[in-house]
Amino acid sequence: MVKNKPNITTLKYIATGYFMLIAALSLAETLWNSKAFAWRDIVLLAIASLPLLVNKRLFYLGYGILISLITLTILIAYIAMHNYSQPDDSLAYFLLGCLVHALSLSCALTLIYVGTYSAEKNRFLLF
Repeated sequence: MVKNKPNITTLKYIATGYFMLIAALSLAETLWNSKAFAWRDIVLLAIASLPLLVNKRLFYLGYGILISLITLTILIAYIAMHNYSQPDDSLAYFLLGCLVHALSLSCALTLIYVGTYSAEKNRFLLF
C-alpha cells in the first residue's frame, strides 16, 4: 500500500478552493471597478462553492467534467489567439496565462478524480 497517497478530502478542498478563490478575486475586482455586475460574480461564487455544499460523488464527477471541458476550450482558444509577432515582453504574460489555465484544468481533473473514487469499495470506479 502506498503511504504517500493524497487524501481524497484534501484534494476536493484544494480543487474547490481554487475555483472559489478565482471567483472571489473576480468579485473583488468587480467591486473595485464598478458595482454594476457584482450580482454576476456573487452567482459565480455560489456556483464555485456548490461541490462543497452538495458533497456527492457524482456531483464532483459532473462538475469536474463540465469545468474541464470549459477550461480546455478556453486554454485552446487562448493558445490559438496568441500573436507571435508581438514583442518579447508579451511572452511572459502569455506563459503566465497558460499557467493559470493549466492549473485550472488540473484542478478540474482533480475533481473528476475525486468523483470517481468510491469510499465503500476503496477504489476508483465510475458508477
